[in-house]
Amino acid sequence: MARDWKVGVVTGGLSGAAYWIVMWAMTKAPIASVASLRESSILFAMLISVVALGEKMTVWRSAAALCIVAGVVALRLG
Repeated sequence: MARDWKVGVVTGGLSGAAYWIVMWAMTKAPIASVASLRESSILFAMLISVVALGEKMTVWRSAAALCIVAGVVALRLG
């Protein structure tokens, strides 16, 4: 743990910054919209898992990604 503390500090700082951004966004937009769009980060996790970790893009993952995108589009149009 002594050799990896710098990574922990950076990760903690980024996590705090992300939380602050969400709290700020909730003062500017409806909470439901901000919370829903926040969940779109799952798309980035899926992309990282496929590209960087070499996991397979299954039909279920594709369907889930399309549902998330459809939800974001519905929020934008609604």
